[in-house]
Amino acid sequence: MALTVRTQELLEKVLAVLPAVEDEVITKGITSSVTDRILELKRSAHRLQETYGSVEKLEKQIEKKSVSADDHTLYNDLLEWRATLDELGKLLGLLESL
Repeated sequence: MALTVRTQELLEKVLAVLPAVEDEVITKGITSSVTDRILELKRSAHRLQETYGSVEKLEKQIEKKSVSADDHTLYNDLLEWRATLDELGKLLGLLESL
């Protein structure tokens, strides 16, 4: 994917000031963005863990109560938690590869 003209101009300005090469600046930007997202996901996972204990406990709670037609909160939280853990795993793997 090519950089936009604005991004390319900004990168050139940054490189004119910083003692760094293009790859370093881009890698640090990616690392920063990934780290911010990981922190956000960890906060979300922690909130769900505080509420339900574990994914397994939430699954068991859904099995016992089932999902009512009026309230999908438990099921939505389970989907969110699974998606959070999946994305978190992918981002941690990406961060480790940098």
